[in-house]
Amino acid sequence: MGFFISTLAFGIFSLLCFILAVFIYFRLLIAVCTFKKLPKWIYALGHIQITRRSVQFDDITDKLALIEASVFMLCIILVNIIVTGVNYFKLHNIGKAIFFCLQMQFAIIMAAIILSGITRPLIHFFIPSYRTKYSYSTTNALDVLMFFASFAFTFFISIAGIPAKPVNVQIAGTDVIIGTTKASTLLDNGFTFKDKDVDSEIINTRNDHFYYGEYLELYLGDKSFGHVCVTPTWKDSDELKNCTVTLFKATPDDTDLSAVKINNVALSDLELSDFENEDLIDIFSLHPTDYDEMKGPYYFVLTLQTHDYSLWKRYRIEADFNSDNSLSYYTVMAQHTIWE
Repeated sequence: MGFFISTLAFGIFSLLCFILAVFIYFRLLIAVCTFKKLPKWIYALGHIQITRRSVQFDDITDKLALIEASVFMLCIILVNIIVTGVNYFKLHNIGKAIFFCLQMQFAIIMAAIILSGITRPLIHFFIPSYRTKYSYSTTNALDVLMFFASFAFTFFISIAGIPAKPVNVQIAGTDVIIGTTKASTLLDNGFTFKDKDVDSEIINTRNDHFYYGEYLELYLGDKSFGHVCVTPTWKDSDELKNCTVTLFKATPDDTDLSAVKINNVALSDLELSDFENEDLIDIFSLHPTDYDEMKGPYYFVLTLQTHDYSLWKRYRIEADFNSDNSLSYYTVMAQHTIWE
């Protein structure tokens, strides 16, 4: 839970800095249009130094201050567009291009600060009426806020990554979103859990990174449909009906594979050769931005969301085969620090 809170705090801090920067920009716009001064705290914020070179900033609110601030905001937009565009042509995937751009926000903001610094003398040259010797504290306030926002956001996304779409498993026609669906959904659709009833206490001992809560066999009538992990969502213990399904495991011995699908792909239709010759994202028709595939002679793993799962859930699809090419098991699981 501590990792979840600390990661969330970095995200909130970066968001607040960004919102405050946008707020100051529009306050500056209104102040220039209405010929008013800005609040003193904005000027005070603009006197923070982010470089070794000491600069004496001026608490002036005029049209040139607005122009310089607007140029800086436009530079941020421009550099983001350029970085995204370049990576789109390299990767041919808009999702990956945007993700790369998000990971580079600190470098992008530094580039925007340098670019806006280069354009300021050009503005003074091409617009003689706006020539000035002022160093505006309002413009520096935006630089400071975007500097800290980008630093915190870059750290945040390097840890948390971006959320992945949950994996949907269909068990005898019932949709189970691993890491989201409650045990009550299965109970309402006629499923039962071996040796457990709706009010049975489920305890999460938090001693495993994969198998959270309790590992139970799943039945529909008298027919087994594999095993699931049911996990108390925010507590160490809870009633079965309130727990989240965090793992599903199917083997040929205890599961009718024709009645089980992963993302609408029937498990009975898959063979070892499919995993050897195709990527797992293609087998299950998935289109993740951040993923990793591991292929062994008989063991295959698809990981969705490869960063730490301190904020967003990580999803894994595993397929394991025996040396005679027969299936050993399929597993779909979700991982999150709130369950560890």
